[in-house]
Amino acid sequence: MKRVSVGDVQHNFSDVLRAVAAGEEVQIVKRKRVVARIVPDSESRVREFPDFVSRARSVFGAPTGAPLSALVEEGRSERI
Repeated sequence: MKRVSVGDVQHNFSDVLRAVAAGEEVQIVKRKRVVARIVPDSESRVREFPDFVSRARSVFGAPTGAPLSALVEEGRSERI
């Protein structure tokens, strides 16, 4: 556990945040009294997002027609 004065926090907040992100708890002191604690977030986790592609395919079906990349190449070749 790290103790930091209020003035140090004001001048070096990014360093304090870096320490907290690394898992360290930081106590903020004012006149030798602890006035606050900054602790790492216990809910830091990777969020899972829904599979929108498979959901869209189940609703609308598979895409029909030529792939978009083929249409782009065709359009580019016509300009040359």
